[in-house]
Amino acid sequence: MKKSVLGIDIGGSKIRVVWWNGKRVIKAREVKTPKNLGGFKKTLRNLVLIAVPGPAKGAVFISAANISYIKNLNFKPLFPAARIKIDHDARCFAQAEYKNTQRTLFLTLGTGVGRAVGKNGKILKIRKFEYPEQWEKKYQKIRDGRDYRALIDFLAEQLSRTVKIYKIRRVIVGGGVSKRKNFTAKFAKALGVRHTKSVFGKNAVAVGAAMLF
Repeated sequence: MKKSVLGIDIGGSKIRVVWWNGKRVIKAREVKTPKNLGGFKKTLRNLVLIAVPGPAKGAVFISAANISYIKNLNFKPLFPAARIKIDHDARCFAQAEYKNTQRTLFLTLGTGVGRAVGKNGKILKIRKFEYPEQWEKKYQKIRDGRDYRALIDFLAEQLSRTVKIYKIRRVIVGGGVSKRKNFTAKFAKALGVRHTKSVFGKNAVAVGAAMLF
């Protein structure tokens, strides 16, 4: 990759953009997610490879549980001269962090819960993971209550079926919640799997978006 690529991570509370040269992050910037569609479009124009917290098709961001004004938003008219690729945020996180062939669960824990699975060196496209689970509202309540142990136990219970179905052996966690001290290690223990620390940290989703090209 000779030219730098922009990777944009759109979250429920903030938007992060990185300039990626194929090997490392050259520059990164973060802004708050606007409260309305007009502000959202203006922000993106000023910041394009995009990771979105919901289902997408082509250049269209279909919906997002935590950004209520998003509905079938086509990015192409916003960037008519640019090549655009869009994918779900957890798959972009996995794209950046998956370094082996082991069955791995990738989680982005922030405003919502993003999920992706890696198997045999590839990121699986699991459509149901693009939509929020019914238990995410309860997750948000427990997360905001800051009961560290309760959050670990709740997530382990909700995700145990995913671990069993996909025969997960390792978990990698990103997002604001993962910054809590020893969270990933204790969460992995509750799930009964091993864990690996995120390489790219808060830039991971945006880096994964940039890797789509």
